[in-house]
Amino acid sequence: MQPWLWWVLIFILLFVIPARMAWQRRQAKVAKRNRIRRRKGENIMNELIKSYIGKEVIIWAGSSSGVTGTMTRIEDNWVEIEDKDGNKQILNTDYISRVQEYPRNKNGRKKAVIV
Repeated sequence: MQPWLWWVLIFILLFVIPARMAWQRRQAKVAKRNRIRRRKGENIMNELIKSYIGKEVIIWAGSSSGVTGTMTRIEDNWVEIEDKDGNKQILNTDYISRVQEYPRNKNGRKKAVIV
């Protein structure tokens, strides 16, 4: 076996695997804390998101890209989003990291329409 291969294996065993395990433990701790808060009725995210009902928003959940659509309703711990085509998506508020109202005419100027 090549000497550099031994160094790669040692690096994986000493750094990569423990880092991944620590990340999983951290995610489990956050999920447990959210479950406890939900049982106690302390879910602040639901109250904050309610102000966006009926508006077109962009929602970032976790590390995925944003979900765009009109927020139709929020119940318990779930948000319903309807896109332009009428497709509905349901997102768990525990994993929502950012909500932004969809920007329209940021500069106050109208966009030119070419016919």
